[in-house]
Amino acid sequence: MPASKADQAIIDQRRTELVRLRRQRPKVPFDSPEVLALGYSSPNAASKDFYRALEARRKDLDIEVTAFREEQNEIIDSLLETHMPPALGGDIKASELCLKLLERQAKLNGWEHALKAELSGPGGGAMQVGPVGLAQLRDLIRTAGDPDPEEDLDDAESEDTGDDGDDS
Repeated sequence: MPASKADQAIIDQRRTELVRLRRQRPKVPFDSPEVLALGYSSPNAASKDFYRALEARRKDLDIEVTAFREEQNEIIDSLLETHMPPALGGDIKASELCLKLLERQAKLNGWEHALKAELSGPGGGAMQVGPVGLAQLRDLIRTAGDPDPEEDLDDAESEDTGDDGDDS
């Protein structure tokens, strides 16, 4: 049976106070007298209600973020409809604006994350990649572990076996 508006207001007030107590540092435990004084029958009941409150807040936040994202996408789409034809016609300023709008939309919707890749270095950390010299390349191979320790890079450069990979 759904709670009446008055009962729901009491529950919301109790949950708000519980969240406030739990956010204190150090955290107030669920079995503390302050938490039980809010009307909970046990620490387990307080714990369950606390997580229900957090889940409700998360859902509310998700709804707000989704609404914001939809509103921003509508604005960007409207601007693109206006400025895309001149951009495609060669207008440089309109092209730059459209590119910025498309980048903003990709960021807003998280599309750029699908395009990013990370090269992991030793210990799983990120590794910077850019133009390197032969000495730096050797250091990188030593760091990563040489896949063929019997073959030296200098020997590989000077050898021309003529093998085209065909075993026939």
